[in-house]
Amino acid sequence: MSTRQSPSDVFLFHALMETTADSIYFKDRECRLLRVSLKMAQDLGFSDPAELVGKTDVDLFGETFGQETRRDDERIMETNRAIVGVIESRQLENGRTNWTLTTKLPLHDESGAVIGLVGITREINEMQQTEAALQHLATHDTLTDLPNRFLMTDRLTQLLARARRSDSAFAVLFMDIDRFKDFNDSHGHEFGDLLLRAIAQRLRESVRQSDTVARIGGDEFVVILETVRHVEDVDAVAHKILAALARPFALQRQRVKATVSIGGSFFPDNGQDGDTLVRAADYAMYLAKRDGGNRFVTCIPGMPSPGEVLHKT
Repeated sequence: MSTRQSPSDVFLFHALMETTADSIYFKDRECRLLRVSLKMAQDLGFSDPAELVGKTDVDLFGETFGQETRRDDERIMETNRAIVGVIESRQLENGRTNWTLTTKLPLHDESGAVIGLVGITREINEMQQTEAALQHLATHDTLTDLPNRFLMTDRLTQLLARARRSDSAFAVLFMDIDRFKDFNDSHGHEFGDLLLRAIAQRLRESVRQSDTVARIGGDEFVVILETVRHVEDVDAVAHKILAALARPFALQRQRVKATVSIGGSFFPDNGQDGDTLVRAADYAMYLAKRDGGNRFVTCIPGMPSPGEVLHKT
């Protein structure tokens, strides 16, 4: 009976290093490359893996990234402990960010002494892009691409913490499109969606990049104005928004006009937490709408109630 001779370990090793889709590499105690896979060589612009022997990450990736990885490699070899599934990113010359998942293990000789390390790196750019897309969907309004209520609340919480540390003030604007139901009833919901997108764009253009414009549902928007020094500054922004939205919108070969009612609240005068500040601005907006709309109403200090007097501008 004949027996089939199994491939040698050397043959299998060479096959692995030449055909694997991952970057595999071996380093000595000085963090110099001993052997790399064909995939890794090609990704780095080399046709022959042997050209990389003796090089370090500083030679290949520059001082900053190279020294950072060298410290990690030395720690692995000194502690004799592997690192598994570390996500890393590196800026490429073309401006893209390359995301990788890396595992590194100490390399031992026959006596068990650490003589280097072996690393396996896999590109995960598609996975990172998918994750980023899913995160964006979870935190942004699908119609206008503005931050949604979840992201708005998160940013408001962070802003509250910063404002308390720096003893600074900020403002919350709550706005609602006047008679938006009439637009939907007379022109259709598709037209209403176009109007919402157009209004969202003008809101973005009316505030600073550091401010937040969010759509929290229906025709309701919230603007968070960071680092407000004077009430007059908020008045100026609110009136800038009113003026921007007063210009006619050209939608589906029609020119239409839309106005908003805006309510404003201030930290710390009108509340110490996000929910209170949003409710206060919402109530001020209700009063602006009740008085005919297309105006801005700000809260007086303290939580507003229907019987309180408000400052109208």
